[in-house]
Formats: sequence, structure tokens, C-alpha cells
Amino acid sequence: MQDEIRKFYQSFSGKRAEPLEQDDPRYVPLLEEHPGIDPILKLWKRIDLAESESVHLLTGYRGNGKSTELKRLKKLLEDESQCTVFLVDMFDYVFMTKPIEISDFILSLMAALSSLTEKQTGVAGLTSFVKDRWEKFVNFLNSEIEIDNIDIKLPVIDLGARLKTDPLFKERIQKYYEGRITRLISEANKFVASLVEKIQDGNQDHKVVLLVDSLEQLRGVGKDAKDVHDSVVELFSGQARNLSFSRLHIVYTIPPYLQVLAPNLGRTLGGYPVTKWPNIHVRNKAGKSDETGLNLMKRLVEKRFPAWSAVISLDLIYKFAECSGGDIRNFFRLLREAAISLMIAREKNNDAILTAQMVDRVIQQLKNELLPIAEEDARWLAKIHESKDPSLRNVNSSPDLARFLDCNLIMNYLNGEEWCDVHPLLVDEIMKPCKEKD
Repeated sequence: MQDEIRKFYQSFSGKRAEPLEQDDPRYVPLLEEHPGIDPILKLWKRIDLAESESVHLLTGYRGNGKSTELKRLKKLLEDESQCTVFLVDMFDYVFMTKPIEISDFILSLMAALSSLTEKQTGVAGLTSFVKDRWEKFVNFLNSEIEIDNIDIKLPVIDLGARLKTDPLFKERIQKYYEGRITRLISEANKFVASLVEKIQDGNQDHKVVLLVDSLEQLRGVGKDAKDVHDSVVELFSGQARNLSFSRLHIVYTIPPYLQVLAPNLGRTLGGYPVTKWPNIHVRNKAGKSDETGLNLMKRLVEKRFPAWSAVISLDLIYKFAECSGGDIRNFFRLLREAAISLMIAREKNNDAILTAQMVDRVIQQLKNELLPIAEEDARWLAKIHESKDPSLRNVNSSPDLARFLDCNLIMNYLNGEEWCDVHPLLVDEIMKPCKEKD
């Protein structure tokens, strides 16, 4: 039995918990009950109908299945629209907790695109073509600024890796290109245009699409928080015109807080509405359980570990689903921690089961990471909980609301209409000041 618990645990951890392809047997279509409001289908249609080039924005909380849905979008574009699609994980190229500027972002994006086109597409002669164009691009960089220890003969990913892991190198790039970004943008556009032209091979109706994942993980931590948030606003709002490329259709993922700090962003960057991928609808506005959403969470479990009932009860699956607020990553975490508790108990008693006390400890462990909440913040979150709308406390409070969104204290749902609520494990805590006042 211990072996079964081990397999259960491993089914929700490591690579088994990573984003899935749509044809993976473990994949669960999360909005199959509501195809008319499926954000990914709408995003696919916008790209399918777009002419020339286009820019689209996709947002969603870390851990709610957005990256898996990006892979679904890729498949739709390839299978239904016959597009050439590149999906890049910018986590491999960008330092997610430090300020970002247009200079290092464009360099990271070009490095990612170059590396990806070499590996992914089957276009004849593209590998040597990309290497040649990349060499010219890096020669331009070397003519602009002395970049030490960068050898154009090395794999292109080296530049992206250095921008992610070497803060001094990144700072040097940022400082040099302050006020002189025009030439870098021009060369980047030439680089992209040459790749698109090569892939299209004379057929300008053939769409080339770049999906840029993981940028929703750009977040401020500690004393750098405001600087990071300000830099993300400047990148996607102030530098919006530099984020589009001729004849390339591009989707950028963005942090949920960006819409608070830079309202009407879709109009500024591409003219399309921001696509939002919601949490699974495990509760309604009244806080009552939603059976459809809970069953989706159950399907996530049974698809990954069909023999789940030998380890955990259905009631506990539903309870963990509710406590996660429909967040897949935290849901998997609760399942793993429950498996650990059960395994420890079974070492002493082969017949041990998950007790209420064991389950409460697992849930409390997650709750402790969301606390403490300052009294002033608790009152504000209580108003958001009651209104289901993430309204600002005052004109100067947008950074604080961004912090709530960044830390997943507020969760987004979609069920015919869009609404939000406070994380379910915080509801009792934030309502205490209100009850005490009453």
C-alpha cells in the first residue's frame, strides 16, 4: 500500500505536474461545459482572422492551467489554421523578480526565438539560415557595445541564459541602451522579418505565430516590488509599439496585476481585449460549492491516478478543491501533502487513514503562507469579497491591489460573467475585523 501512496504522490509532482499537451491522456478540458465563453477559443479566432501581424495579451494566475491552455492554442493554430507556431517559455531567459527593460527583454526574446526556430520547425535550410542571421545580429551588438565573454559561435541560448543569471551583465545592457533603443529595435525587426519570410517561402498568407509564456511570473518581491511593477508597466504600456513585429502574430502572457496598474492595456497593445484564463469555478458568488467545478478537479485526479480511491476519499478531493479556490497548483500541493501524512501514519499502522486532524494540518499549512493580513488590508479584502469586484481603495492604492493579485490573494472566475473573490482560506480571517466592528 505504501507503494500506491508513493505513486499517488508522484502523479502530482515534478514533471508529471507540468503543463500538458492537449492529446496527453491526462489532459482535462476545463471549459468543455462552456464552449461559448472559452477564452482560448476566442483568442484562436482572433489570430485566425487577423491580417498581416497582430499582438494579443493573455493573463492568468500562476498555477491555474494557463500554460497547458497555451499548448492547446498552439495545437488549434497548427491543426485548424495551418499556422507555424513557436511556443517559448521566457522563464528560461528572464529574471522574473528583477526590473525588466525593453532592451534586455528584446534581446531575451530574440535569443529565445532564434533557439526555438532552430529546433522546432522542419523548414529546409532554416537551421543554417537562423545561425547566419543570429551571427549578424550579435555582430551588430558587438559593434554597438563591447559584450565581454559572448562568443557568437556558442549556442544562442547562452545570451539568454546570461541575461537571466548575470544581473551585472543585464544592468550593463540596460544602462547602455537608455535613450538609444531605436537601433536595437530596428535590428530585432530585421531579424524577425527575415525568419518569417524564410518560413513563409513566398506565401504571405501563411501565418507565423509566437506564443510567449511565463511573463505572468514577473513579480515584485520585497524592496524591489515597486521597481519591478513599474518596469512591467513601462514595458507593456510605455514601450507597447516596440513589442510588435512585422508579419508576426504574437501572444504575450502578462501578470494579472498589470491590468490594474495599466488600465485599457488591450487598446494600447494591439487593440484586442485582454484574454483572461480563470481559476476552475469551484464556488459561486454566494460561496457555495459548484458541482461542475468540483467534478473537473476530481477528473484531474483520476486522469493522473485512476486508483485514487485507494489513497483518498472523494469528500477529501472535493474539500481540497474548495480550499484551493480552483487553483490547480495548490490543489496538487494539498494532495501531495495529504499523501505524505498518510504515508507517515501507515509506517506505524498499516490500516491508518487520513484523519480530520491530518487534513486540517495540511490545509493550515497552506493557509499560514497566505497570512498574516494587516487589518487595513483585511477590511479592503472583505469589501472585495462582498462586492466580487477588485475595486481600488483610493486613487493611490493600485500598487497594493497589484500585490493582492500578485500573491494570489484574489482569484478570478468565469461562469457566464467574469468575477473575482478572495482566496477561500482567507475569508474567515478577513471578515474578523468587520465582525468585531459590528
